[in-house]
Amino acid sequence: MASYQVSNHTPRRGGMTGERAMPVSTDDYVAVADFYARYNWAVDEGDADGWAQCFTEDGEFLGAIPDNPTGHEQLRQVPIASGKPSGPMRHMAVNLFCDYDGADKDTIIAKFYNAVSYWEGEGKWFVTALVTARLVRTGNSWRIRRADNIMLPRPA
Repeated sequence: MASYQVSNHTPRRGGMTGERAMPVSTDDYVAVADFYARYNWAVDEGDADGWAQCFTEDGEFLGAIPDNPTGHEQLRQVPIASGKPSGPMRHMAVNLFCDYDGADKDTIIAKFYNAVSYWEGEGKWFVTALVTARLVRTGNSWRIRRADNIMLPRPA
């Protein structure tokens, strides 16, 4: 039977380089993971108001689409347009990790892959986005202040 040893390597913000990370509490991690599941369901189901409410009033969604929408009115258009022209999509947030932004426990830097599949006719892989998001605590929930998306090349 294989034996595993936990590394004493301390992760750093943004991966393995840069400033030392400040991992979030279990409660905050679960809340952010749940938040991103609901965020993806909202865009996939065309819930424009629900998806826009995932952002602060001045929230930014950068790099995923050419318009780089900012603010609730522009953000509302993303779920409406996501079914056109490419048809129904399904987004899945995977490999999520979260760190507090330094000592500020009301701001989280979340990184994950948003894997997108396309379901018009036969299902197929569409694209993967590398997401780095800055979330801020608003009462008992989280909202996105800024989401930076790096789109990986689409499969041939």
